[in-house]
Amino acid sequence: MDDSETWALVPVKRFSQAKSRLGDILVATERAKLAQAMLCDVLGNLRDTRSLAGIAVVSADPEAFAIAKRFGAAMIFDEVETGVNAAVQRGLDALQPYGRRVLVVPADIPFARPEDFEHVIRLLDHTPIVLVPALYDGGTNALAMRSPDMLEPRFGEDSFRAHRALARQRQLSCSVFKSHGIGKDIDCPIDFGPYLISSQNLGTTGSFLDELRIAERFGIDDHPVPVRLF
Repeated sequence: MDDSETWALVPVKRFSQAKSRLGDILVATERAKLAQAMLCDVLGNLRDTRSLAGIAVVSADPEAFAIAKRFGAAMIFDEVETGVNAAVQRGLDALQPYGRRVLVVPADIPFARPEDFEHVIRLLDHTPIVLVPALYDGGTNALAMRSPDMLEPRFGEDSFRAHRALARQRQLSCSVFKSHGIGKDIDCPIDFGPYLISSQNLGTTGSFLDELRIAERFGIDDHPVPVRLF
């Protein structure tokens, strides 16, 4: 099996329900637009990952499918909407008949770059499971498997440890890649820190945050070093 058979799978929550933990600093319409901007960046970087053969988006949101279409991604309708793990499992089930390797990534990791995803795919040549932990909260920001049926998804609180335990239980060797690109998401107010303290090119997400003048909302200037949000 070669790299060309790896597909990315991106679960997308309805934008109207996205990023509720940012409710203290962003209104609902801003949270929805931020989620859309991050999805654009994630899909753009996945599209530019040369080792990927395709991308699939799992969602019940028509706007998510409209964005997916712009990036040439396949669409899998999440008709039951019972949470992220059910959505991921629906996507894995759809890919299973094709025997492809799969890279599951959330839609809120705009810092990730194609070279980060390439590294994860290369690691699949060495171990059947690859995990990329979130840098701050014990979550999983990428789960790669040589086959879609190797692990059931356990995304959510403490999911990195849960995925490792499940791999160990299945006697599947697992690589862990600590990536500053993939490992950073924007889910809570403190997650804006990496954006605020750097001049990273964040694409659509960066443009939207600039439009929001997010630094001013935290009462800081354009280039604060360091930033402490709490």
